Amino acid sequence: SGIDTFGAVTTKSRSDVNIIMSVNPQTRQILLLSTPRDYYVRLAGTIGLKDKLTHAGIYGINKSIDTLEDLYDININHYLRVNFNTLVKVVDVIGGIDVYSDKTFNSFHIKGWTVSKGLNHFNGKEALAYSRERYAYIDGDHHRGRNQQDVITAIINKITTSKVLIS
Repeated sequence: SGIDTFGAVTTKSRSDVNIIMSVNPQTRQILLLSTPRDYYVRLAGTIGLKDKLTHAGIYGINKSIDTLEDLYDININHYLRVNFNTLVKVVDVIGGIDVYSDKTFNSFHIKGWTVSKGLNHFNGKEALAYSRERYAYIDGDHHRGRNQQDVITAIINKITTSKVLIS
């Protein structure tokens, strides 16, 4: 669950990133499922009108988890809650990440910064801006979800290399 704030991760905030990660230890494969923040769902424990999934986070991480469990009829055993600071720090600590962009665009979140089509090396601030970008794409939030998955994949790929593990 990614909340849309800087500062303490304990802050009450919307859950803008809702990615379920399924890890298969036998095949050593990871599946990432992104649910867009603006999907209208019935928040766990409520009846009647639906609300945006992002609003579940305002009521705490358990409301987000319970809502996703209800939506997909699954059990979520573990969770990781991050905010803007978390992503920036993780990416900077591992020396940046390499992410392929399918499009060249000017960042909405870093004025004057352009992401090029192809492989880009991002520091933490750039990885955050790339993860948040939706205005550059026709399919907006759906594409942002794919970008977020690409950033997570790049982090996993980077931290599982022997060079990063040793240092």
